Amino acid sequence: MLSLLYLIFMSLIAGILTGIVGMAAVTLYPVLLSVGVMPVTANATITVSMIAGGMGTVLSSLRELKNHWKQAIQIAVVNTIGGVLGAWILIHSSNRGFQKVVPFFILMAGIMILAPKKKPLNTKSKNRRTPFLGWIAIGLVGIYIGYFGAGAGLLMIAVLSHLVDDDYAIYNAMRNFSAFMNNSVSAIMFTFMLPIDWQAVIPLIIGLFVGGYIGPIIVRYIPSKVIEVAVGVFAIGLSFFLGYQAFIE
Repeated sequence: MLSLLYLIFMSLIAGILTGIVGMAAVTLYPVLLSVGVMPVTANATITVSMIAGGMGTVLSSLRELKNHWKQAIQIAVVNTIGGVLGAWILIHSSNRGFQKVVPFFILMAGIMILAPKKKPLNTKSKNRRTPFLGWIAIGLVGIYIGYFGAGAGLLMIAVLSHLVDDDYAIYNAMRNFSAFMNNSVSAIMFTFMLPIDWQAVIPLIIGLFVGGYIGPIIVRYIPSKVIEVAVGVFAIGLSFFLGYQAFIE
């Protein structure tokens, strides 16, 4: 019973973070490890459960997506194609190798969150055409999302801030929709090709859906800089903790 409540509570927090900056994998990965789930199984279980979190974030983001569906769908398609490749890489990874690479991804995510973000000088022309390298970047982030995804929300925000000439809430909503599509495809692949801890899926779904709905609402009222700093510090600390577990223990 305590484990059930623990998973629901932590997935609620993860769902809220998902709707804000997309840090569910960072939050839930050590949680599942702490209850005895193997690394690759933990990641696959999180991805399957994130379908519920994605549904919550998309439903809550409908107001921001209202006049941006065309661009949101284009971004989601490119990102999801990358996600399929990333999922294929994960399926052929070992538990040991996967556990050792995770801290570096999380450290990179934390640094990216805390790094100053420069705005382009010519904002009027920024979104007239989509740079080819921008689409490549979205595809690469998609590969990472399919492989693990910890901190990928920030990477997507960094890319979309240069492609979408609008407020944070708008391109965060596009990120939410893209992540939902990517996770859905990856989850289908994982269900047939990787072990899933189905006992953990139900409590994760409950917390992620509720938290995912709350996250985009918070974005409308709390300065994003405050949230980014808090999550960035957490990610860096977590990377050192997981690095200690992977390389020293």
